[in-house]
Amino acid sequence: MLTEKFRGMNLLKIAIAAFSATNIMTTFSYLLSASYKKLFKEPVMMNFILEGMGIYLKGKWHKLGGWIAHYIIGFALVITYEAIWRYTPVRFGFISGILFGIVSGLIGIMCWRALYLTSIHDDVSRRSYYIQLFFGHIIFAIAVVIAFRIFKYDPISRIEPYL
Repeated sequence: MLTEKFRGMNLLKIAIAAFSATNIMTTFSYLLSASYKKLFKEPVMMNFILEGMGIYLKGKWHKLGGWIAHYIIGFALVITYEAIWRYTPVRFGFISGILFGIVSGLIGIMCWRALYLTSIHDDVSRRSYYIQLFFGHIIFAIAVVIAFRIFKYDPISRIEPYL
């Protein structure tokens, strides 16, 4: 049963790790945007995607839509990482975190390539965006490992230390 798979996961710690890692990745993207004067801001790009899908948000929701989508994807990635650490022989740590970041970055690039075909403005530098997206996902995954370590949260252990 699906609920059995989530038993033992600390969803609050996972949510905080996802929020923190997404913020760190987004900060990286915003700093590169400012430094190189290019559009690398994932929440803005997410709004382009939503509009390409025919979802036009109005008012305050126009800016919030991209942010909400970005945080949901970050949460889904952390749940995936945690499940892999918990239910496979993959060991929790920085090496697997970096590998998860590499794989997530490559998957992200493939997804964005497909989405570019339908909804991204021509003024966005695709190659540059893919490069920063790749490294942003590695930073994201390392931030997840650090957050779990700060919380003394070991996704492999069946018994979580009490904080």
